[in-house]
Amino acid sequence: MSKIKPDWNKIYSAISPKLLGICRRYITDIYTAEDIVQDSFITAIQKNHQLNDEKALFAWLKKIVVNNALQHIRKHSKDAFVTTEPSEIPDTYTEMEHHLLEDKNVFIYDFTNEELLSSIDNLPPHHKSVFNLYFIENHSHAEISGLLGITVNTSKSHLLRAKKSVQNYLLNNFVSQNTPKNKIAQLLVIFGLGGLLWAQTFQSKFAEFKISPSKKLQVPSGIKPGNILISASNNTLKNKIVIGITFLVIIITSLFLFNYQNSLSVKTFSTTSSGQINNQEKITGATVTNSEEKASQEVNTHLPNQDAERKVASNENKKLPVNQQHYDEEKSIDTKKNRKKIMMKDSLNETPQKVIVVKKIIKRDTIFVER
Repeated sequence: MSKIKPDWNKIYSAISPKLLGICRRYITDIYTAEDIVQDSFITAIQKNHQLNDEKALFAWLKKIVVNNALQHIRKHSKDAFVTTEPSEIPDTYTEMEHHLLEDKNVFIYDFTNEELLSSIDNLPPHHKSVFNLYFIENHSHAEISGLLGITVNTSKSHLLRAKKSVQNYLLNNFVSQNTPKNKIAQLLVIFGLGGLLWAQTFQSKFAEFKISPSKKLQVPSGIKPGNILISASNNTLKNKIVIGITFLVIIITSLFLFNYQNSLSVKTFSTTSSGQINNQEKITGATVTNSEEKASQEVNTHLPNQDAERKVASNENKKLPVNQQHYDEEKSIDTKKNRKKIMMKDSLNETPQKVIVVKKIIKRDTIFVER
């Protein structure tokens, strides 16, 4: 982390006019305001180690100036920030009703910086502090309560009284028939948004309000600005690191999601293919079992028929003579061979061929057997 040696005289000449314009809204006396700005710069030089970002230098110095101005007001106005009496607690309903019923809003007119500043100077110190913090510095009542050491109701009461005082002062001193009007502000008042004009008017008019100081920065002899170091801004390095980490996380998550999707697709493909294979196995198994069952049924149907034929043949053979039985046996053997050939041909699905049947005539003598 690099460090730079600030040139406080150069910094003072660059931003002191704007800081003096801020302090002037709190402190009426310009010379007192300039002294407060000088003291704020000396405080910044002594506590420069608290500053980590060079770009936040103006905001840091502005905070020191406002705090020193509030301390000055508290010190020289002992009875300024008193506890709110019950009668001073603002009635918000009455305030809203008052804005809706009033015939005209003061901020439909265009005022100069000097006119608005004089209306603020007309306020008591405790009202002025709350008015500046709420409408220009954009602090809430809770924050104002912590800064000034008052209750929230006290802050609201001071703000309500300050608004009435500013409005009356501007209407009585700077508004006439020839005063130009703002058309946009008139539309906001017609639609009941006149309350927004307070912060908008003062913030826009005092955003670039500057007062050039009458004297240069006077640093005490015990403080050496040249030896004071302010740490340079390292936000760019931090931003680069954060951006790099975010890109790395995005890349890792995208790769993880891509691999996860691929694994899911492979799993779904394997499950579908295995399911198809199982279905095919089931179908083929079913066909095989059906064919086996049919074959077994045919065999079972042929078996009893063959047994019956054998029984009939055996009975007939018993009745026939010996030579006749021998002839019949030869004939049955030939028929069986022919059947086997035909079955083999049918099983091999071969083309049918011509079958030549040869008849064999055997001459035999008749033998009579007497019982």
